[in-house]
Amino acid sequence: MSMVPFYEPYYCQRSRNPYLAFAVPLEQQLRQLEKQVGASSAASGAASKIGKDGFQVCMDVSHFKPSELVVKVQDNSVLVEGTHEEREDDHGFITRHFVRRYALPEGYEADKVASTLSSDGVLTIKVPKPPAIEDKSKERIVQIQQVGPISRGSP
Repeated sequence: MSMVPFYEPYYCQRSRNPYLAFAVPLEQQLRQLEKQVGASSAASGAASKIGKDGFQVCMDVSHFKPSELVVKVQDNSVLVEGTHEEREDDHGFITRHFVRRYALPEGYEADKVASTLSSDGVLTIKVPKPPAIEDKSKERIVQIQQVGPISRGSP
């Protein structure tokens, strides 16, 4: 008499190894991992990008008052720090502290860093595109220099 139920086709398709009976398919594991990695970057509440206007960072700092935030330029990096003392929330008491460092892309000037804080708690840090990078995208005519004698077939 067999211990494997004959009426359960899904069980028959899987390996009969008892250790693998509840194994999750690889594709499903990868999807779960991608969701977790994506969720962790989204949960951080920060996004940086280099666009046509320059380098920009947007981050959700709605849990902090403006006086609890500091934005500093250190060497070729922008440091954002937020700290608040213990306060009560929906689940009890909480203390928060974070430090984020963003390396400025090559050519961007640390002296031109500017930050704004919106009323809904989004901190935006902007650095304008440097002139050297802007000039590279413009078109210019390159002069042709003649080398050697002019051939008779040329006008």
